[in-house]
This record gives sequence, structure tokens and C-alpha cells, in this order.
Amino acid sequence: MIKQLRSWWKDTEIPNLIGRKKVDFSIFRDGTHIPVEFHPDFLEANQGQQPSLGEGRKVKLIHEDRNYEATLFKIDQVSAGREALQLRYNGNQTLKNLLIETFSHSYSYIMQERTNQQADDAKRPQVVVPEDQAEYIDFFATGVPFEYRLEFITFKSKPNVWWVNQGTTIQAEKEEGILWAPLLNSQGRKLYHWETMKEVKQGDIILHYSNKAIRYVSQVTDAAVEAPKPGSMANTNWQEEGRLVRTEYVELTPPIMLQQFNQQIMQVNLTQGPLHSGGGVNQGYLFRFSSQGLQVLQSLTAEVTWPDFSILDQDEASNTESPHEVIPILPPSDSSITTFLHQIQSHIRRKGFFFPEHLIENFYLSLKTKPFVILAGISGTGKTRLVKLFAEALGATGNNGQFTLIPVRPDWSDPADLLGYKDLSGRFKTGPLTEVLVEARKPENQHKPYFICMDEMNLARVEHYFSDLLSVLETQDWQEGRIHTQDLISSTMLEAPEDQVKFGSLGIPENVFLIGTVNMDETTHPFSKKVLDRANTLEFNYINLQQYPDFNVQVETSDSSDVAELNHLFLRSDYLQLVDAYDTNKELVVRTTERLVKINALLEDIHAHVGFRVRDAICFYMIYNERYKLMSEEEAFDWQLLQKILPRIQGSHSSVRRVLLNLMKGALGTGSGVTVNIEDLMDNDASPLYLRWAAGQTPPTAKHPQSARKLAFMLRRLEEDGFTSYWLS
Repeated sequence: MIKQLRSWWKDTEIPNLIGRKKVDFSIFRDGTHIPVEFHPDFLEANQGQQPSLGEGRKVKLIHEDRNYEATLFKIDQVSAGREALQLRYNGNQTLKNLLIETFSHSYSYIMQERTNQQADDAKRPQVVVPEDQAEYIDFFATGVPFEYRLEFITFKSKPNVWWVNQGTTIQAEKEEGILWAPLLNSQGRKLYHWETMKEVKQGDIILHYSNKAIRYVSQVTDAAVEAPKPGSMANTNWQEEGRLVRTEYVELTPPIMLQQFNQQIMQVNLTQGPLHSGGGVNQGYLFRFSSQGLQVLQSLTAEVTWPDFSILDQDEASNTESPHEVIPILPPSDSSITTFLHQIQSHIRRKGFFFPEHLIENFYLSLKTKPFVILAGISGTGKTRLVKLFAEALGATGNNGQFTLIPVRPDWSDPADLLGYKDLSGRFKTGPLTEVLVEARKPENQHKPYFICMDEMNLARVEHYFSDLLSVLETQDWQEGRIHTQDLISSTMLEAPEDQVKFGSLGIPENVFLIGTVNMDETTHPFSKKVLDRANTLEFNYINLQQYPDFNVQVETSDSSDVAELNHLFLRSDYLQLVDAYDTNKELVVRTTERLVKINALLEDIHAHVGFRVRDAICFYMIYNERYKLMSEEEAFDWQLLQKILPRIQGSHSSVRRVLLNLMKGALGTGSGVTVNIEDLMDNDASPLYLRWAAGQTPPTAKHPQSARKLAFMLRRLEEDGFTSYWLS
């Protein structure tokens, strides 16, 4: 079982291993901070003993039969609302000298980068040694409290892998067999992505990116030397003095397009790498890549003939000498999504259930867009069953704890009913949802998808008991390649040390997906726009009762186990803000936004217009659909119009009627053969329009058929009842 957090790692299969610490600047300065997730490991090594709060215990560090003194401190981190462990050896210069000598590669790299940052006179992130150059300290229990045996894992030189962004100069640089970058920018400052040139050495491998694809790979023949700007770059505005690297280019056929690999490479967790959190390419020249990233890239491009020098053997590609290497968890390729969804549909059919065309694709895209989805409709239409079977197909069941059904009670009135509360003794009593979150965030479970089905979630007012989750969902942010949120449980609720360890820093893990089922009748409550903005609403109101099990249908079973082995990245969002996706999907984002601008102009009259949150969510849905080629662009936008726009519309005023008629006109399009005269229908009976969707009628061929059918229903309710809403059944 693997546990990993920031710079600490542990494999429980290695006897007596407390944890593995990646060497960073703190190791050479004064010691290391121990993450709260590793406190139990040190507590076990110390046979249940620990320092008192605010105090330290002397520690003996043993390396090759020599003893070194250190101190284990337990401090109160007031700002974080929790206790912390720190291993310190500030005054032990002998130990510091040993570490500097042993980890000379890390020490030289870190100190050089810190010098570069000071010379650049700019604030930079903490220096992190690249993964393919990292060194480690293993801490082992000895059987004696506060005595730890140390083993060192040091770096051995291997070919470095680099990524270079090249624009109009790529052909000229290729013909000369060079890379070149200036020493300083026009303000006389050094730039990180130019300074990397001096680290390039003979034998290194370079990936050449230009015009949205990797087009060449090369091997360095001569390390960087200072040289004037080549004639091929005479037309650039760069300074005359720079660094030049000589390298032999090999063309890759076909070129490797960015969207073939960006999501998978992001999971390799490259430090100061070429891709930003949204999968686009960072601006700059030469970036660090990794041998592990190169292997992932090659595994995704079987159609490309890679030159021999770029095929690294296992020894060259490994990050350390240890056989217990942490393998990155990678998402499935975009081209495989359709196959996996087909396997999910096959699983559901084998269970004797059938859902309308594109419902599974729509449900998947909705979860991918945001890990909170609402399934609405009349009772008994299979809403809860869909969630259960979808989760089951992915290997998430009630038996293994990855599927949890939480029946909502009508008397729930605040988040404590769902999350938990502090009892009179000061202990935290967990709610039904908190237990799932704790289980899902365990290191051994972080790659597994967890599904929470809130059954009949609007029996109580969602805005009351679900408010904390709605707010925390909006704090999603990228940290070290993973999605994190703010804490759900306030530190004031966690007085006991055991509660602090178990529930401290508990947010919504990126592998948890929330689905609410709702019925709309006299026993339930409506939704506010705060809820609707944060979810896709899938409707289950149109049922074909003449759908019978067909035992003659042969449901494919081959490779059905593949989908059950998928990790959570199959569903986890790749984008949190529009900037994450804009670079590689600009045209689609602009087209979608222009549609929404026109719709918003209509919605403003009834104060139902949308903001940036809804715009981003719709754009993400459209981008995923285009990436995975699941539906046409019009079909996908139809679902988003139905699920993100129409649920906001309700009322009895004539302005609501005008909005519905205008939306109907757009949903029908120009090829339906139906003319929608807005002014005429505002004053006269609209039944000739909406009755085209009545039972027994063949509806017109609409541009957006799902939305057109719902709009016809809403128009009918407005005309016959004097009030309309998406939620009326």
C-alpha cells in the first residue's frame, strides 16, 4: 500500500519503513516538517510515545553505525488550527556536512537555483529538485523509541529530458542543429526558461514543440556555450548575447498533437514543467521534462517511430535506485472514453435496465464538468438505479465502500445533519457524508472513485443542510497537480487529538462525486439559483413503459473488466477555471460564449441570466464532448440549454412568456418547418405551437429537440395554469 503526501512517501510493504523524505532545502538548513498524515507512523516507531505540545524529545539518527543527535518537536500551528511535528538538527553541523556531502547533487542544484532567483530580483516558488534528479532519505524504525536508522538514496546521472517551445524559427534552428536563447531580456533580467540552457548536457533528449504539436525529438551533441545570436534569428527582438546548444533533430511522423497527451502528462507532476494546470503550454523557451514523462508520451503514441536514442531502458527511466518507485496515476486517453462508456452501457443492460439515447454520455460529461449532479423526475424512473449501476460498472459498490446511499430526512436543517457535530464530551460525531470523505482521502484510496447518492435530497431545504458543501465546492484549486478544497470541518469542532488526526484538513477529495436525486411534488422543496448554478440537472420525466427486457440481445462482455479498473481520473475535472482550457480550445469557447451572450440578453428581462460560473461549466461540458467525440456540438449544447438554462426560468408574467417563445424559436432552428411569430403568440393562443409535442403527435425536427420539448411543456403550463416552472411535473 502506497502513501504519498508532498515530499513524503511510504510503501507499507517495506519492513520497518517510517517514511521516505525527498531531499529539499530544509534538509540542509535545519531539518524537516513531518506531515500530519505521517504522525501515526512516527508514533508507532516511538512505541506510542510522543513529545508534549510545545516541547521536544532528543532523537538518535543512525547511519552506517554512526549516531547523530536531533530533536523531535511538537508545536501548535495556530494558523492551520492543528499540531505539527518537526525534526530539527540546527546545531548539528556534523550531520549537516554529511547531508551536504552525500546529497551534493541536490545541494548544488538548490543553491544554484536560489542564486539565480536572487539575481533575477523576482519572487519565485520554493526550489524543488526535478523528480528525475531527486534524492531521498529513508527513515526506519529500530525498535527503540526515538531512534531511527537512515538510508540514503542518491542521484546517478542519466540523460535529462527537456521540452523546447519553438515558433517561426524552428526550421532555421533545425537546419543549423541548434537551440539558442539570450542571456538577458530587454530589461536586463535573467529568465528561468532561458537559464535552463546552461543545464543542458551532452546526451540529453529534447522534445521540440511548435504549432500545437511535438514535431521533433533531438539528442544533444554539445552542451551550452555562450554565443552571439545566430543569423537565423536576426529578425527577433532578443539581445545579441546568449547560449547555444548543438543537437541532432529527428522528425516525428506523424506529429504528436497536444491533446493526445496533455492530460496524461499532467499526472506525472512535473516541477516547473511546460504544461500549466489546464493542460495548455506555458509561455517560455526551454522547460524541464522527465524520463518518466517521455515514457508516458511514448506509450500513448504507438503509431510514432521514435529514434533509438529516445527509448530509455528501465534503469535510465527510473527516478531512484529503489524498486518501490511511485508510479503516477494516469487518466485514460481521450480516444478510449467512448469504449469505456459503451462498456458501462453494456453493464447496465446486462442488469436489465435501459436508459434513453445519450443519457449515459450526458451523465458522464456532467460529472466530468462538476462533481455534483442532480437527477430530477417523477418517482420510479430509475434515478437512483442509474447512479448505483454507473458506479457499479466502475467497481464502486456498497460492499467496498465506494458507493454510499444517503437518504435525506425532512427534518435536516443545517450541515451538522450531514457532516457531524461535537458532542457534550468534546468528541466529534461524524455524519454520514464525513465518513465517506475520510475513507476516500486515505492514500491507498485516492485513485478510486467514490460515489455519494443523496436520495430525495430536496425533502429538506438543500440550501440549509448542504450549504457548507456548496461553498467548499467553489474553493477547488490546483495544488501539486491535484484538486484541493478548503476544510469542511472547522478546527473548533476537533478538540481531541484523535479527531484532529482523523478529520483535520478534511476537504472534498478529488475522487468523490456527489449525485442528488429529486422528486418534484407537494412533499419537496424547490431549488435556489445557488444550487442550480453548481450542478447539471438531468431530467427523468419522459418514460417509455413499453420497454421490456430482451433476452435475445447479445450484450458484449469482452473486456468488461477494463472499465472496473479505471481510476478516478476518468471522472475528475481537468479544468477548474476557463483559463485552464482556453488556450487549446479557444474557437469552441468563443462559439459557445457567443451563444450564451444572446441567451443572456433574453434572460435579463426576467432576472434569470447567468454568470461566469455557468458560462465556464457549459464551456467545459462542450470541450469534453469535443475531446471525446461523444455527440455533435448541437446535441451537446441542447443538453446544456436544457440542464443549465431552463431550470432557472419560472413565473407568471408576460415577460416569461416572451423568453420562452424566443428560446423556442432558437431551439427549433430554421429547418423545422415551424414559424414562431413572437408578437402574434404573445397576444394569441400558443397551443398550435406547444401541442405539436402532445401525446400521439410527431414533434417537428428541431435543432435542439430536448430543449424544444421542455419549452413546449413550460409554455403549456404557463398558458393553462397561469404559472410555469422547469420543475412542474
